[in-house]
Amino acid sequence: MIKNYFKTALRFFWNNKAVTGINILGLAIGISAALVIFLIIRYDYSFDKWEPGRERIYRVITKLPDGSDAGLSLMAPPAIKAGVTGIEAVTHMERYAFYKLTITVPGDDKTPQRIFTKNDNVILADENYFKIFPHQWLAGNAQALAQLNQTVLTLSNAEKYFPGNDPGSIIGKKIVYNDSIVTTVGGVIADLKEKTDFDNRMFVSFKTIAETGLKKSFLGEPNWTNINSGTQCIVLLKRGTDPANIEAQIRNLYRAGLSGSHSRYKGYGGLQPLNDIHFNTALDGKVSKNALRNLAVLALLLLLLAAINFINLSTAQSTLRGREIGVRKTFGSGKKQIVYQFLAETFLVSLLASVLALGFSPFLLYAFKEFIPKGLEAGEILQGNVFVFLMVLIVVVTLLAGLYPSFILSRFQPVVVLKNKVLSSGKSRSAVIRQVLTVAQFVIALIFLVMVLVISRQIYFILNKDLGFKKEAIVSVPVPDVMLGKKSKSGVLVNELKSIPGIRNVSVSTALPTQDGRKSGRVFWYHKGEKRILDDIHFRTIDEHYLDLFGIQLIGGNNIRVDTGSKITDVLINQTLLHQLGFQHPENAIGQYMKGGPADSAQIVGVVKDFTTMSLHNPVQPVLLFANNQMFSPVISVLLSPDPASWKPAVAAMEQKFRALYPDKEFEYSFFDESIRSLYETEQRIAMLLKWAAGLAILISCLGLLGLVSFMANRREKEIGIRKVLGASVGQIIFLLSKSLLLLVMIASAIAFPVAWYFSRKWLEDFAFRTNLSWWLFLASAAGMLAIALLVLCLRTFRTATANPVRALRSE
Repeated sequence: MIKNYFKTALRFFWNNKAVTGINILGLAIGISAALVIFLIIRYDYSFDKWEPGRERIYRVITKLPDGSDAGLSLMAPPAIKAGVTGIEAVTHMERYAFYKLTITVPGDDKTPQRIFTKNDNVILADENYFKIFPHQWLAGNAQALAQLNQTVLTLSNAEKYFPGNDPGSIIGKKIVYNDSIVTTVGGVIADLKEKTDFDNRMFVSFKTIAETGLKKSFLGEPNWTNINSGTQCIVLLKRGTDPANIEAQIRNLYRAGLSGSHSRYKGYGGLQPLNDIHFNTALDGKVSKNALRNLAVLALLLLLLAAINFINLSTAQSTLRGREIGVRKTFGSGKKQIVYQFLAETFLVSLLASVLALGFSPFLLYAFKEFIPKGLEAGEILQGNVFVFLMVLIVVVTLLAGLYPSFILSRFQPVVVLKNKVLSSGKSRSAVIRQVLTVAQFVIALIFLVMVLVISRQIYFILNKDLGFKKEAIVSVPVPDVMLGKKSKSGVLVNELKSIPGIRNVSVSTALPTQDGRKSGRVFWYHKGEKRILDDIHFRTIDEHYLDLFGIQLIGGNNIRVDTGSKITDVLINQTLLHQLGFQHPENAIGQYMKGGPADSAQIVGVVKDFTTMSLHNPVQPVLLFANNQMFSPVISVLLSPDPASWKPAVAAMEQKFRALYPDKEFEYSFFDESIRSLYETEQRIAMLLKWAAGLAILISCLGLLGLVSFMANRREKEIGIRKVLGASVGQIIFLLSKSLLLLVMIASAIAFPVAWYFSRKWLEDFAFRTNLSWWLFLASAAGMLAIALLVLCLRTFRTATANPVRALRSE
């Protein structure tokens, strides 16, 4: 019996190739999009599922009045180890980028040393790290990290630095970091195969830095108010311990540490569950659960659009299949058998669409490559659980798209349909449902289209807004020996760069005007004999050329003056800080004294116009620009010629000068405008994703529209022939066939606009600076949708309208 269902289905497909092709293509597009989104969601939800006791693992973070920070004070980890009960293990980690790693090769006269300048995933860690994140030990053990000057490598790094050596023979070999930190390999571990946000590949014992004179220069001054984003503390709670109790103990530690002069500081420690780390984008998470939920909704909508297509075309064809059903019922077929027949057809269409979707998926993965996680590869499509997902999807689509048409068709009465009639009530009901479903299709497509226009306009707005400084033709170069302070060669490099043709200006600073994240702290302001505390003030240490190079406008007073011998540091403030101090005019603030940041004593010498220090998600922050008296600045900024043709040779000359001073360092540079653009990668990925979603939604909707118009044209072929014989023009015929469907598009616009406005407004609220929701965006979307619908309608109806009426009016 089942075999007969499928044979009949295949015969119907062969006789109705166009409709079958539209159904398969529409479903394939929807299924392939759902499949790609499934792969993304599955990938992100697979992180950090391998750690034993993972439900008891937490990261200590800093909670602030305006949010939280993934880093914490250097004072916190040792205090937690000593003073908090209910914890099984505590590990203190520091993320630090070592710019140079040297391997000594005994007995090799030609290349006695190998130097590596790209060393990612290096951390300072203690021996408890492996109690929380256990690895397979190939040589050595975790106690290596309990000693001074020890390094633990993963197998891949061991093979990279010591090729041809087995793990046991590497133990005891030397690795020198930054030309000064000499360590010995104390262990080799297997690389993790599981997905994790703690994919560390090299471990330097924390004591190597923390218990030597390197601590301050590497990690900064330990203070309860100083938050270091590189400082991480992970805790493993004892079984049965309440996390709220641990968090309360940590908060009490902070209160004790902040007593006295720091009592007004509002930050304190908190706990973040391990399973939240990957998804908390407010800290350092990779993707939010909200975004994944939105992706899931997107997949569901695209599948729904494809199912609506199938339902529309199936119910539209019901009148053409009436006689077939009448004959079947006359020969004894019951309702169930008719339903099973049409569900078999839907299953076959879904199966063929799924096979086609597997072919589409690699192309969609490539199209979505900016949105796809880096670890997700096309090969994962062939994994077993993907086929399970596809089978579930086929069943869902079969039921979703096949049940309603099968019930409609199974209700036809043989006596009526064999007289070439269909019950008028049934016809009316199915026609109304088709109209409702068509409207639903275009509502979804229009919402996508409006959101694409709104997000694209906002991205254009933030990338072209006046940020209070220049960003074009500026290149930044990291200083590789910044930790050496006054012994750094950066001053020599600056002078060398100034001599290059095509370079207009050079400046040294601790940070560019705008960067990703905060660079802020506390300052003390001395006013009328009283010391006042100002928290969360953004710092930059600059030289005399900074304002001119970046075009930051000085609106009062004078530019800073760098004087390494001065006891009082010049400092500039911005308008926001001026008003925060209670002054309206720059001259009132000039001469005021401050203490904090890089200066024990600083005097305000000028006021600059406001500029943004973070992305436009945030309002303008209060800013202090200190004179670079300590000669400790990690960034060189270079203003190039306005002529882009001169940039390439200028950068090449910069690299030559750099390598002459730093022969064993890698030359790195970035254009400032590209750095600003990178602040909005998430928004640009969302825009790209929605463009594809809108395109797919419109394509699916137009496929359905094409199918419906084809059905209407075929059904009214004789009527059109008679009208043409009586003198109707081609334009009149096209209007006749198109007007009802165009009306549905207009109704869809009226429904979609309020929904699109609501979601657009909610999305824009995340920006402190945002574009307006202009009325023309909605009209442009409706006009675009109408134009696309008209094009589809005209292309199909024109063929019918220009056909020879004699062929349509011949007797059957």
